[in-house]
Amino acid sequence: MDDPRVTKWPLMEGPGPTFLLVILYVLFVKKIGPAWMMDKKPYDLRYPMFLYNLVLVFTNFYLLLESFRILFKPTSKWFCRIDNHNDPDALRLAELGWWFFFMKFIEFADTIFFVLRKKSKHISTLHVVHHAVVPIAVWGGFRVEPGNYNYFFPLINTIVHTVMYSYYGLAALGPSVQKYLWWKKYLTTFQMIQFVMVFFYVMTLMIGNCKVSKFIIYLNMFLAGLFLLMFYDYFQNTYLKKRAIRKQKDLDEKNERLRAEKEASEKNGNLHSGNNGIIQNGVQNGVAKTIVKKDQ
Repeated sequence: MDDPRVTKWPLMEGPGPTFLLVILYVLFVKKIGPAWMMDKKPYDLRYPMFLYNLVLVFTNFYLLLESFRILFKPTSKWFCRIDNHNDPDALRLAELGWWFFFMKFIEFADTIFFVLRKKSKHISTLHVVHHAVVPIAVWGGFRVEPGNYNYFFPLINTIVHTVMYSYYGLAALGPSVQKYLWWKKYLTTFQMIQFVMVFFYVMTLMIGNCKVSKFIIYLNMFLAGLFLLMFYDYFQNTYLKKRAIRKQKDLDEKNERLRAEKEASEKNGNLHSGNNGIIQNGVQNGVAKTIVKKDQ
């Protein structure tokens, strides 16, 4: 059952506009954009990217503060509860949910910047699937039951994105700040923690027999599980395997160095023994014999 409060809002009357925008996004980042950039030089977008990320940091932080203000009032009871009333807080939370949904389209620019900078290696399957699926899922969840119990994912996601876009904004400034960005790998860990929290949160809704949409519960469980597996695979390939390869390389180099040192030591030992036992002593003995003959 759709929530009548939001069905007439922009992009909410039907799934068509959302699917269309997602399809155009995928076509551009996978086909149209790379083909258009093929014979062009990469664009220098450091300052536009910095401003873009700065806007997203402040936007996500604002959504976070506003949602905290409503959800954590002493009188608020949002867990395991649907709120489709028209009181100011309920409507405000629905508005925040819509803005959260709308921001998912703005975030398409993450990938568009990669295309324009010819950074195709960053356009992974995980990256594209994440940006394509989340707007559709948020549209479905928001249209059915916006706010209250169903605002948990937007709440957690705005925290993650505030941190994430802070990192991206700093990274956009170039090599001069790279030494301060040692915490990059922890962003992926942060993302995975987010999906674990969402998964177990909706599990509590099911176990607690909450009178909420089963569609929302199953949708959140499926997406949280899917993205957790995909992000873990990315983390494993990007960090764990590279670390193992680096350790093996260091071990191989150490073994090669020890082998070379051992061979050099054995060679020097043989040369030293040969000089004393064959050449040096032979010459000395020969000289000694010559002297004896002359004396005789």
